[in-house]
Amino acid sequence: MSDSVPEKPDATALLGHVETLARRAGAEIMRYYNGEAQAGIAIKDDGSEVTAADLASEKIILPALAKLTPDIPIVSEERVAAGDIPDIGGGTFWTVDPLDGTKEFIKRTGAFVVAIALIVENKPVLGVIYHPAKGLLYSAAGPGTATKVDATGARAQIGAAAKKNRRAKMRVLVNRPHANMKNIKGWLSGQFGNAARIDTRSGVFRACQVAEGRADMAVYEGAKREGRQKWWDAAPGHAIIEAAGGKVKTPDGKPLLYKDADLCVPPYVATAPHFKKPSAVKKTPKT
Repeated sequence: MSDSVPEKPDATALLGHVETLARRAGAEIMRYYNGEAQAGIAIKDDGSEVTAADLASEKIILPALAKLTPDIPIVSEERVAAGDIPDIGGGTFWTVDPLDGTKEFIKRTGAFVVAIALIVENKPVLGVIYHPAKGLLYSAAGPGTATKVDATGARAQIGAAAKKNRRAKMRVLVNRPHANMKNIKGWLSGQFGNAARIDTRSGVFRACQVAEGRADMAVYEGAKREGRQKWWDAAPGHAIIEAAGGKVKTPDGKPLLYKDADLCVPPYVATAPHFKKPSAVKKTPKT
């Protein structure tokens, strides 16, 4: 008798549940942000901060996901930091960042999100990014499903169906505090000459801006861990960008897969649904 093949989860059917879950976790985060609960700060082994709000959000998300899909393991940032890494050899699992932007939460800038993704066969098929301070939610579960819900509850499709935003120069998003700027600038110059304009002030919505076409590209190469980014940071935006009609690949054009033992993806480039490489680029003259 042959082993049965596990049935693939229905990402479309799961999406609404995950949106609701992200909103619940976001509401809990805001209790701490608004001072209704004490957001104590601790330092993890890797030197990064974790607050009571991170942990409270995770305590809402993990049991709910386990109930929703009992057979799908969950890779969550704070659980992993505590040494709890599930068996994900089957290539299907959830990634959870219960509070992406902890530093900004601590600084009280409002620039933090709840980020959840579903990975199937080592590729993201569902992504939800919720910004509780602004009441903005981005989500997707497959081609043509990328949407944005504003603070009023109005939902609009984003991506290839939206009007193209025209710019005189390519707008390329980079997270300067954590980026290998030398490598990124060198790659952009080699690919596009002086046609790219780097924007380092894009914040936690880099992927969402690319999916909407408000930016042409985002380049992710960190200054640490050989430029690699953790799954829970990359997967939700990856799912939304590709559902909107954009592309997410390594700089040499290979697919971005979620399967490495360090729970990281290599450096990658995300391009907007309407992106086209400039037909002619001018090299920056040497002085």
